Amino acid sequence: MYWFLVRAVSLLFRVFSAMILIYCIMSWFVRPGERAYTVYRRLAELVEPLIAPFRGLTSGVAYRTGIDFAPWLALVTLNIIQGIIYMILRMIFL
Repeated sequence: MYWFLVRAVSLLFRVFSAMILIYCIMSWFVRPGERAYTVYRRLAELVEPLIAPFRGLTSGVAYRTGIDFAPWLALVTLNIIQGIIYMILRMIFL
């Protein structure tokens, strides 16, 4: 049971991380009116709620430099949460 939960949590966090990375890469290349724009918008609906809390923290830096660090902070936070969940699972099952 422990290994099943660890793998399920790992898969979930990998999917979210991949979605954030794909969203960031697509934001550089996809423009409104292109075929891939609908995929980009659907991905934005899923990913933006994860990234939005970090936009307030990085808005000043993004404004001055033009670089948005909110996705990076979201990825770091996801990794921290994943580690916490692993520790909780270890305490419960081992």
